[in-house]
Amino acid sequence: MTNALADRDQVIAVARTVTVGSIIRVEDVTPAQLPGDSGLAGLMWSEIDRVVGQTATTTLLPGQIVVAQAVGAPSLPGPGQAVVGVAVAAGLAPAAALGRGDRVAVIDAVTGGQGILGEVVSESTTSAETRTIDVVVDATDAAGVAVLSRAGQAAVVLLEDR
Repeated sequence: MTNALADRDQVIAVARTVTVGSIIRVEDVTPAQLPGDSGLAGLMWSEIDRVVGQTATTTLLPGQIVVAQAVGAPSLPGPGQAVVGVAVAAGLAPAAALGRGDRVAVIDAVTGGQGILGEVVSESTTSAETRTIDVVVDATDAAGVAVLSRAGQAAVVLLEDR
């Protein structure tokens, strides 16, 4: 007689409702056990990083097993957001490349101040002296960030809470 528990796969299940278009957070999912021979095609719990931070392509209900087709890359910009290309002069951003999802503040390098919070989408080198960092910000802050960028006054600061 085989041990029924040994023939189980740990998969990703939905812990609470996630509506279509919403970002899936770690608290939205939970591990679940499926019989290894069930024929169901759920994502394995070891693939949790493929799910958290992605967009639900359909409404997910508690108890459902998460399948690959149910998640996708976040749609950017989202509602109430804008993507702004920030031209940053050498020395006004961290020397190391910024990665997608890094939380940053765009600050006026001349006057300082609180800064505008955003999230990095991508980064490219424009020239030896300048690089462009695409940042998702609240739509109401987009014009201010664009003005700083155009004036050459934008500084990008990497925040600790990535």
